Amino acid sequence: MKYIIPALILSIFLHLLIFKTYKIKDDVVKDNPSSTKNPKKSDIKYVVLKSVAKKVEPKITEPKKEITKEKIEKKEPIKKLVKEKPIYKKVKKSDIKVAKKREVKKEEVKKTTPKPIKKSEVNPNYTKLNPTKLQKDTLEDFLSTPVQDVKMLDELTQSYIKLYGEEYKSFTKVQKVFLEKNLKDIGKITERYLKYPDIAVRTRQSGMNIIEFTLYPNGDITKPMITSSSGYEALDENTIETIEIAYKDYPRPKEPTKIRIYVTYTIY
Repeated sequence: MKYIIPALILSIFLHLLIFKTYKIKDDVVKDNPSSTKNPKKSDIKYVVLKSVAKKVEPKITEPKKEITKEKIEKKEPIKKLVKEKPIYKKVKKSDIKVAKKREVKKEEVKKTTPKPIKKSEVNPNYTKLNPTKLQKDTLEDFLSTPVQDVKMLDELTQSYIKLYGEEYKSFTKVQKVFLEKNLKDIGKITERYLKYPDIAVRTRQSGMNIIEFTLYPNGDITKPMITSSSGYEALDENTIETIEIAYKDYPRPKEPTKIRIYVTYTIY
């Protein structure tokens, strides 16, 4: 099996070579048909081929430039650095010289005395100021400003102001100042005129009611209204009658102000 494949390849190569040589001869015959006839001996000529020598052109060589001595750098031999060993000498203590300390002179700081400043005395002109008017203005400002914290007031006034609730915040500064300073007095004046009804005493009625009305700068009031009943008609009617009598002694506000107080009835 080993020899069959190379033999096959060799035979194919030989066949191709024979076929090629045959084809070349056939082409030559076609080009020269006279050559197919038997050639005569006299017709055969021998030609001697002379070898033609190629002319070789001489190469023009440029003259070599002379190398100047200046361009040639002489390589100096590299010197090897050898570390020298340090030499130590013995020194005596007596030979050692100590450097003297230099004395530094401190510059004296010159004390500068400040120049006295002349104070110009300001003499106020009291003729322009009106002391009575100034007192009135400051007093009015003080009286027209309400207390920022209600807890700073007395307990009775605080209890009356709590009856207003959030409505108290909607009042003007003048109304707030009047209520803070006069609600207590209005309550005391009302108690002074208050009388316990006979029916309530016999039936032992007790309780508390809240009454409301508007007080005007001229001293008049609107019709009193019970906003929170005591639970007894006799006590509620008695409170309204008492307010209608006592209002004449109430302090007068600078602008219409809503008054809301409570009246308590107790039997001991």
